[in-house]
Amino acid sequence: MLINTIILFLRDALPIFVITTILISLLHQQGIKQPWYAIAVFSSVLLSLFLLTTIDDISQTFDDTGREWLYAFSYIVCYFLSLILLSQLVAANGKMRPRKYIMISACAIALMAILMTLNGANFLIYITGFWYQTNASNVLITGVILGAGICASIAVLLYFFMAFFQRYCRIVREIFLILFSTGLLMKASNLLIQIDVLPSDSFLWDANHIIAENAELGQLLTAFWGYDATPTMLQLWLYLSAIMLAFIVLFRANPKLSQGKTISKEAV
Repeated sequence: MLINTIILFLRDALPIFVITTILISLLHQQGIKQPWYAIAVFSSVLLSLFLLTTIDDISQTFDDTGREWLYAFSYIVCYFLSLILLSQLVAANGKMRPRKYIMISACAIALMAILMTLNGANFLIYITGFWYQTNASNVLITGVILGAGICASIAVLLYFFMAFFQRYCRIVREIFLILFSTGLLMKASNLLIQIDVLPSDSFLWDANHIIAENAELGQLLTAFWGYDATPTMLQLWLYLSAIMLAFIVLFRANPKLSQGKTISKEAV
């Protein structure tokens, strides 16, 4: 159970730590402080509890595929929220007008609230399922502490990594957001393949013998850029197209980026 709890943290909690670090770093660069994050956390707690109590009913809808539809649609929404956020942040170019401030804050709140709700509900289901087992609470608490410590350490390292490479690559934070949000589309496609909405063609390759998707390293790579050990051709095209679309949005919002110029006067 200890290992399962740690892997659960890497699967469900680490993406929250990663996107939190990316968004705080991006918004801090534009002079936007953290009250938006408190709103997102409060909203996600309420929504997670609501989802926890209704997940059984949701799962039984659409011929017992309701949960997959909900999660897939939410991941797709998060991808497009990331595109809007990118375009608004880059177009602001350090000049934060009230309208852009509201738009950026709203997108960040919605993105964080959705991801925290989905992942938080998964974690709550696991906790409530094992908490009352005999001799399970102590192991569970230990796993939670270790998992939280690992996720927090990775988040801190990511923050300083982005700050360090900001001097060499002015859009390093934006690149991490693009990879993360594109990874959400991979999760959505996997869910749609499970319910036969997307074709489950033969896999292009199987990398599980190199990096197992369900292992610790596999979960880490999945959290950062949607690692999939057995992608289909459709998923590969979807992944590459989503990355290209994000970069098109990025460079159209501020053409100076393609010339290697900074997007703001402040480098954190």
